[in-house]
Formats: sequence, C-alpha cells, structure tokens
Amino acid sequence: MNKLRFLTTGLLLLGALILGSSFANAITSKAANDAGLSVLVPTERAVYQRNEKNKADLLIRVRYEADKHVTAALFDADGTVCSETVSLSAAEDDAAVYEGTIPNVPAGGWYKLDIQGKASADGEAEVSQTVEKIGVGEVFITAGQSNSCSFGGAQTFAQEDMVSAFDPKKDVWQHCDDPQPCISGFSEGNGKGSPWPSAGDALFEKLQVPIGFVTTGFGGSTIAELLDKHYAAILDAIETLRPYGYRAILLHQGEGDSGGHTKQKEYAESLIKLIQETRKDAGYDLIWMVANAAYTPYTSAADNNEILEAQKEVCDEETIFLGPLTDDMDKDSGYRHTDNLHFNEEGLKEHGRRWAESITAKLVPDYSKLPPDPTPEPPATSTPEPEVPSPSTPTPAPPAVTNSPAPAPTATPSDETKPVSQKGKTFKNGIFQYKITADQKGSKTVKIIAINGKTKKSITIPKKVKYKGSSYQVSAIEKKALGKLKKLRKLKTPSKIYKTCKAALKRKKVVIKKY
Repeated sequence: MNKLRFLTTGLLLLGALILGSSFANAITSKAANDAGLSVLVPTERAVYQRNEKNKADLLIRVRYEADKHVTAALFDADGTVCSETVSLSAAEDDAAVYEGTIPNVPAGGWYKLDIQGKASADGEAEVSQTVEKIGVGEVFITAGQSNSCSFGGAQTFAQEDMVSAFDPKKDVWQHCDDPQPCISGFSEGNGKGSPWPSAGDALFEKLQVPIGFVTTGFGGSTIAELLDKHYAAILDAIETLRPYGYRAILLHQGEGDSGGHTKQKEYAESLIKLIQETRKDAGYDLIWMVANAAYTPYTSAADNNEILEAQKEVCDEETIFLGPLTDDMDKDSGYRHTDNLHFNEEGLKEHGRRWAESITAKLVPDYSKLPPDPTPEPPATSTPEPEVPSPSTPTPAPPAVTNSPAPAPTATPSDETKPVSQKGKTFKNGIFQYKITADQKGSKTVKIIAINGKTKKSITIPKKVKYKGSSYQVSAIEKKALGKLKKLRKLKTPSKIYKTCKAALKRKKVVIKKY
C-alpha cells in the first residue's frame, strides 16, 4: 500500500513538473508574441543580389511593438558569427519598424539571421527570432507570356536546395517548385510547369551561389499588353525586391504578337516603352535579357520573323541583351507538349538550360578574376617606450553647490487626477499625421488624416502607432490623405482600411496589398 501511495505521489509530481514546464514555455512564447517582434525582411530562403565585389549589403527590417533596442547578426551554417552585430534604427515612415544593414556579406549561403530585442544596447535579449537560409547570389524577375510561367506540360522542381522563388501573394520566399507563385492573375496557367526550376539548377551548378526568381508573366499577352494591362505584377516585383536587389528582368514573349501579325517596328517600339517604364519605376537603367522567341504552330514563318528581328533590333548588348533562341524547339523537335505550343517536361528543362547559358555568358561577371580581399597588416612590433606614471595629485572635487532648490513636494492622494483623454488630438509620426478617435481602456484608435509622401513610390501603413506612451490601433484613413500621392506605385495597408484605400486609389499602376 505504501509503495502504491509512493508511486502515485511520484507520478503526480512528475505530471506537475511537466505541466509546469509546459505552462512556463507557454508563458515564454506568449511573452515573445506580446513583445510583437517580427522580421519583415528577409524571410526564410531569401536571396540578396551580389554586387560587383561578390558581396551584398543585407537590408534588415523588423517590426517591434516596443520602444527598445534591436540588433541583428549573421551566422554561417556551422554557427560561426560572420558579421558584426548591427543596431537597427527606427524607420522614418513607421516608428514601430526598425531597420539597418549588415554590410559586405560574401556571396554564398545558407546564412542564419539572429534578431534580438533588448531593453538597452548592452542588455540581455528579452525576445529574439532567427531566420534560416539567407543567401547572397543571383536574383531575376521573369516576364512574358505563357511559356515564361506555369503552362508547361508537367510540373518541374529545382533539385538544388539553394534555388528559391518569391511568392508575391504572401511576401515570402519558397523553394523554386512549379507552379511558380505570381499575382498576375493568369500566371499559374494550368498549374503545371515553367523553365525556372531547371534554369536555377543549371545556374547553381555553374555559379555555386543561391539563385532566386520572381515570376510576373501573363498567359497570352502581347508585348503592348504587358505595359497597358498586365504591368502590375512587374511593378510589384520591382518594388518588393528593393531590399534584395536583382540582376535583370528576363523576358520570354513573342508568340502573342506573331499570332496577331504585329510588325517589326510596332513590336520594337512597344518593347522599348516597356523597358523604359520599368527603368523609370526602378529609378535606374536596370538590365534586360530578351529571348528570341515567336514560334507558334499557327503562325507563318514571315510573322515569326517580324518578331525575331524586332527583338534583335532592340538588344544593344550593353544594357539589353539577346537571350536564348527557342524557335528551333518547334513541334517536330520533341520539346513541345501535345498542344504543340507549350513545352513538355524535357522542353522545360532544355528551355531552362538555355536561359542559364545566356545568363552566365552575358550577364554575370567572372568573379574568379576578382583580387582577394586584402589581409590586414599585423600591428608594428616596435619596442614600446616606457610608460611615464601620471601625477598622483588627486583631481580636486567640484565646489559644493549652494542655494540648492528645495525638493519638489511629494504628491498626496488628493493631488492625483484622472488621466486626461487624448481624443481629438492630432500628432505626427514619420510621414503620417494622425487624429485620435478613441482613447479609453480597451479602445485606443486613430485615423490617418494626412500623409507627407508626395515623392514616395512605396508606402506601408502601420497597424499601430505610439503616442505619449500609449499604443493606438490605426482603424481608419481619410480618402483625401491618399489623393496627393501621385508617384505612389505600391501600398501595403492593414486589412481594416484596405477597402478605403482601394476605393481612393483607382489608378491602374498602384499595387495595393493588405496584411
């Protein structure tokens, strides 16, 4: 009986310990969540574009609902620290967002990012997050019509782990598997295959760095329609990739224009307009590579040739490069699907290999010719001079303060007053001007009444804002606040005010996302 009682007591104690541990973990997890630390950039599997020195400066953006200290550090796969710890600063457009840059990260990966929230610069971490699989390598935006996106005869999958694709619907990176994620509206096609997983594998084999793709294609589009009707996905890619960078835009398009009997001059003019628009929105002369493609089983050789010659005409081989020829991959080549228009599985793989060959031959410099980083010289070993002891005379103490003010009287209960409501007050935070619409326990809200962002192309509206130590929910926005944002191209908004923003911004070239 005593043994049974002892066993029962032991089991109860063990259960209590387990429950206590679980409860403690739950509290810790809840505390981390309550702290509101979330990493916005980068997400797992992100690829940053390397520069001419085979390195990249990694922009880090973190949302932290606390007025404290945020740091970032990078580690190799084996856990070795490979960067200095960087302190992040509050962003100009959102006080709850902290950002900073980890400079000169060598091409390669995967790296691991460690973010910590602290009460002070030298304090212990109160909350932390890690982001796995961060790479520095080659990034590309892909554009065009069905053969640039997921209309192939079979899904394909990158064999290499270091090949990623960006999902613009979720603003995250993923492994590069078909169908390619996209927001163009008609990019996933029949949910089948694209050339990009195979292109990524071939590029990784040649370059040995992480590879990233962002798909923007729209099935059946002409070159003019990519600018007039289907430009939003391209613009979104340009804006979304600003923190990461990219090597070039890769265009595979032409079938829609050969089928529509587009002439060489008209096609060339439309292609140049599209390239100029992307450069205007990017803010620099970004690189393009244009596939030599026009074949369909329904068009004549003469119609195809108009498009092929236009593509050659536009490519100057300086900032616009001629990419792979694919018209020889016709219905008799064994590379086409049963519709004789889209590629079958082997055709997708060959298509991807051809892209990789053109990219490595024309776009990517030979980094093996870069001189190695200089080795820091050891400090001079000259014999140090003997130290001269400093005088032992003590530093005189500062004179005593006279006529010190009397201490302030201690508040008594009768002196205490109720907090004054801030409702109706207006204040500025970053580029936003707010008006407090509710200020009571359990209900603290503001609305945005103005935005000082006339020159901004991309704006993120915060979910919360702080004022005099209190946190307020952004629950409304006046339509007139959005009216003067003439250069705006991308807006991220809390779901609560998405409909208002959508109604106020009806311009076709403004991409609006809710979160």
